[in-house]
Amino acid sequence: MTSENPNWKKVMKKANEILLKSKSINQFPFKVKAVVKEFSDIKCCSYKRALDQHGVDISDFGSESAIIMDYNPKKIIFYNQEKPKTHIRYSILHEFGHIINQHSLTQNNYGVKEIETNFFVAQLLMPQQLIREFQRRGEKIDVNFLSQTFGVSHMAAQKRIETLTKLNFDWLSLEEEQFNDWILKKFSSFLDTVRPSSVNNIDWFEEEEDLENERSLWR
Repeated sequence: MTSENPNWKKVMKKANEILLKSKSINQFPFKVKAVVKEFSDIKCCSYKRALDQHGVDISDFGSESAIIMDYNPKKIIFYNQEKPKTHIRYSILHEFGHIINQHSLTQNNYGVKEIETNFFVAQLLMPQQLIREFQRRGEKIDVNFLSQTFGVSHMAAQKRIETLTKLNFDWLSLEEEQFNDWILKKFSSFLDTVRPSSVNNIDWFEEEEDLENERSLWR
């Protein structure tokens, strides 16, 4: 049996397209329900509303965070309103990600599709182009910075750092490289608000060895 590998290129392109096309994403954090509505006919509904108005206990379906279901005949993302806001935002985008990336989940490919979707969501919530630009401007990229700047949990921020450290982007085509410039242009005001550009940026690395290692990771 042939094992399937994550299609980084596919989900990266889809996330970049949404970042550029979306009228709902102009800064970070953004309203995830507005993005779901903008790019699909999927509805969002809290567990509480489903129970109060329709008598359906969504928790019985086995998810404590969120689940997407077919319902007369549209799809609905049900989410647990008791979770922290950062968790709710991530969970809604995760379910949306499976649909927008046209994932057909099977027992054999479930793990791979989960990895792809997590990468897709992370790119939407914390675009790597903006992270790299903040770093270029001299910002220290750590869990606290990502969490405060992009409105994500510490866990999501830590995972983002780990993933971007492991991956290189040598597979990016010229077309995909152009996304970088377009995304930086669209979110230039956001970048300048968080970290104004300066000719004399001070590098936050104390050791030259650390600096060289980080350069190789972010090329």
